Amino acid sequence: MSLCSLLCWSVERDTSSLLRDYIRLDTTNPPGNEALGAAFFAEIFAAHGIEHEVIELAPGRANIWARLPGGEQPALLLLHHMDVVPADPSRWQIPPFDALVDETYLHGRGALDNKSLGIFQLQAMLALQAQGKPLNRDLIFLATADEEAGGQYGVGGLLEQRPELFEGIGAVLNEGGKGDARGGKITFGIEVTQKLPLWLRISASGEPGHGAIPRGDSASKRLIRALAKLEQFEFQPQLLPGVSTYFNKLAEDFPSPWNKRLSQAEALINSPQHMAELREFDHRLHAQLRSTCAITRLQASDKINVVAAESWAEIDCRLLPNHKPQQALESLQAALDDESLEISPLLSFEPGISSQDNFLYQGIKHSLAERYPAATIVPRMAAGFTDSHFFRERGIPAYGFIPVILDAEQASGIHGDNEKISLANLRFGREFMQQLVEQICIGEAGP
Repeated sequence: MSLCSLLCWSVERDTSSLLRDYIRLDTTNPPGNEALGAAFFAEIFAAHGIEHEVIELAPGRANIWARLPGGEQPALLLLHHMDVVPADPSRWQIPPFDALVDETYLHGRGALDNKSLGIFQLQAMLALQAQGKPLNRDLIFLATADEEAGGQYGVGGLLEQRPELFEGIGAVLNEGGKGDARGGKITFGIEVTQKLPLWLRISASGEPGHGAIPRGDSASKRLIRALAKLEQFEFQPQLLPGVSTYFNKLAEDFPSPWNKRLSQAEALINSPQHMAELREFDHRLHAQLRSTCAITRLQASDKINVVAAESWAEIDCRLLPNHKPQQALESLQAALDDESLEISPLLSFEPGISSQDNFLYQGIKHSLAERYPAATIVPRMAAGFTDSHFFRERGIPAYGFIPVILDAEQASGIHGDNEKISLANLRFGREFMQQLVEQICIGEAGP
């Protein structure tokens, strides 16, 4: 960003041009290099005289914190992460970091996850500052590193090393919920809890040798047998109370027979056939009803003509909030039924849920109802996990909501190919975030 553009920058600068500049900063994790994003925001905050600090927890792994001071009510923290998942350019119609815009969409990695949210939050903070009105609470902006790899160099590290930055926080607004468009109807989900990660490594050992003389029980064969069993294994489905409410409210938006099945979710989980059909119909809804495991990484020999002495696979399990990691691990060990395998946990944490009575949840719900009176608005459980869990573990309420409305095709770009955000969503996101932040930080909203 040139000195001229900084001096001429105003709160009215186009959301699209800001997001394009941000997406063009390649913050793929690994390696992250979120220092690029921190410098981007730091220049803007400096140009506007906003208190801010860049905090680097490892070389290139930077976070940025900024604050507008206000009154005594609990502070509002606007949170997003600067890192993005890898993108293979050969699979994209438009290069993932070119941030090109056509008549309908802005294309690029991070357009939805999670850079657009950061731009909406930035513009809301600048708009609030431009009004010059006294705030009833501090407004804090935090853009972090490493969310896509667990948060060690981001929120997790900051809470451990700089806890004073989070004193007096009354609520955190993060990713995790959004609007879904189905059959002409809109449902908004506000994330209040999430499934728990249980990341595992399964290792098998055997005698190494030459690929020309294969062994009967090599490490790779043992691992393949175990993974075949894992693919056939399923945890028992469960209907949590919040998910039951969520399905009941969603049901009327779905075609037959799913409108009836979702409204009778207890019967649904007791039918293996209907559960299998639900996975094919909408795998995201299916994931709300059971703990799951996905095979995501495999490795054995690094040469084609060598039988490896060790092979391993990494497994991404996501557990329902009431499912204890140790119980899940014991179930998997029983299903694989091979004592020669080593199953090592890599990551897990405890569940947390944020109350719907909080000023932020109520503010989001009120603002959505005003703008979309016919829409369904529900609390939801996220199948993935976000940095919100760090705050919930410390008793700080956190809510996931990105102000966008997506159909299934657009949503598939999140962690997928050809990620994009519509220009209509850029307008909606900017307007909604500014309205929400003004309502909470200037209006009469209580703690």
